[in-house]
Amino acid sequence: MEAHCTSNHSDRSWQVNVTQLPLVVITGVTGYLGSRVCLQFLECDAYRVRGTVRSIRNDEKINPLKALLGQCFDKLVLVEADLNDEASLLAACEGASYIIHTASPFHFKGDCIGPAVAGTSAVLKACTAHGVRKLVITSSCAAVQGPADRDKPHAGEAFTEAYWSNPDRPEGMSDYMKSKTLAERAAWEYQGSHPGFDIIAINPCFIVGPGIAGDGTSQSFMRAILRGKRGKKVPRGGQGFVDVRDVALAHLRAVQVPAAANKRFILFNQHVHHVEYYSWLAQFNEIGAKVPTVVPESQNPTEVERVDNSRSKALLGIDYTPLEQSMVEHAQCLIQAGAIVTKR
Repeated sequence: MEAHCTSNHSDRSWQVNVTQLPLVVITGVTGYLGSRVCLQFLECDAYRVRGTVRSIRNDEKINPLKALLGQCFDKLVLVEADLNDEASLLAACEGASYIIHTASPFHFKGDCIGPAVAGTSAVLKACTAHGVRKLVITSSCAAVQGPADRDKPHAGEAFTEAYWSNPDRPEGMSDYMKSKTLAERAAWEYQGSHPGFDIIAINPCFIVGPGIAGDGTSQSFMRAILRGKRGKKVPRGGQGFVDVRDVALAHLRAVQVPAAANKRFILFNQHVHHVEYYSWLAQFNEIGAKVPTVVPESQNPTEVERVDNSRSKALLGIDYTPLEQSMVEHAQCLIQAGAIVTKR
């Protein structure tokens, strides 16, 4: 599924017709997911693409984006905008037919709610102000899988897009989960009183796979495993994962597929136990990685997270990348960028 730029930007026909193409504004194009979404749209040669960044002079952020996009970078227009600066986002979205809102804090340090809701509110206002046709929001399974315990699926049943996390549940909720839930809720509530454009929410679980080698949560997660920083033993339990390229493709299809309008889409490949994917990554110990191989007792191998991804398959046509491929290629990408000291 690795993307390649198929067009020749110097082709005269493309240059002549480019101004007639619909404009897609993608927020957060230097992010782990945002950069992949950007590449998906650029490769189509069916859109003009404008991407938002905090600073167009930040080479530490821009250079990895250039490396990922290759020749496609020449077709991208970068503008400055910030989640906490409504005016900058309104200006960045002027003239857009479609907005893809990937920018949102993804960490577990707190203080995610303010920027997440503010950024979403700004792009919603931009949709109204500029006559945008569709808004695709990068939400999260965090906005799906956190209802109160009494409202969770019964034994043997799965989470679907009908479920919502509850920020006020008695069990409490992390700042990040609240941020994704409140931001997506704000979008649907705004549309209810400001009709005229479609919303599509993409709700991925934890994202892995090759991409820019930055310091985001997904990259830091994989880097820590390769360096043996997540403990000396394989953790108990497991979690759900999805490939970054599958999630990026879902954003593109959300724009292209009419039936996707005004729906949520869970992007979830499978629940896998830590012991299984650690075994996939342990192959890199031969070249200097320090992936734990000691398995603790009581792995609970029958414990499985049930999440229904059938809507993403049926309407968006997502054919999920094998998770072992996602994990191994993610590790390879980071190793090539110097994540570990490799043996000669």
